[in-house]
Amino acid sequence: MSIEQLALADLVEAIGSKQFAASAFAVVEQAFQADHIVVQVVEEDRVRGLFTEGRLSARVAATINQRYVERYYMLDESLRALGNVNDKAPTVVHVDPGGQASPTYKNYFFERTGLCDKLSIVSRREAGLLLCNVYRLKDSGPFTRQQLMRAKRLAPVLSAAVWRHLANVGEPALPAMSPSLEVHQAERAALRHLSARESEICRRLLAGASNEGVALDLNVSVHTVRTLRKRIYKKLQVNSLGDLYARYLGAMSAEVNSGR
Repeated sequence: MSIEQLALADLVEAIGSKQFAASAFAVVEQAFQADHIVVQVVEEDRVRGLFTEGRLSARVAATINQRYVERYYMLDESLRALGNVNDKAPTVVHVDPGGQASPTYKNYFFERTGLCDKLSIVSRREAGLLLCNVYRLKDSGPFTRQQLMRAKRLAPVLSAAVWRHLANVGEPALPAMSPSLEVHQAERAALRHLSARESEICRRLLAGASNEGVALDLNVSVHTVRTLRKRIYKKLQVNSLGDLYARYLGAMSAEVNSGR
């Protein structure tokens, strides 16, 4: 039996236990030399972090996962594209960090962490969208074509094991962003009255970007951001960034999760 087969056997044995995250990392490390794995579930009304495991320090891994599920996923352009995955079979997507539209997102999740490449093993069931995101560090270099093919062969087994583990453990221990759809109906309706550009700016403000960061992301002047920010505040009837967070963070999260 090969090392990869032994790792898969250990993964099956670990379903429902505290050892599952370490076993999942051992599988992707042996199969296609991944350096880290982060698993999340995207539902209509929330993003849940299931586990994060690998060569990133525990502190850094936990921090970036928490920031992602709280706000930064609103800047993840690849997440929107993955929303179209069907429920017939897992899909493996090679996500180019350089292709991210948001420099703010790319800087926070790649340049500051030392990560350089990402594969998303995506599957859909009634419970939502499962993202098994695997990464390579800069020292390891990007995934090769051969490693991508190995990931595609492994995807059905890995996805099935994670779904079964999720069913056994119930609520993950990692943070979740859980906006209430009913509570935020009025705010969601208000957000839909923003223009496309205003919505892009509002989404970035709620993700924590400064005026300068928004301007860099959207390739516009800071003056333009300030002008549209005032217009956004007027339309949404808020007086400050604190008011915007308090009233519209959950609503914007729900809008992003629903694919709007």
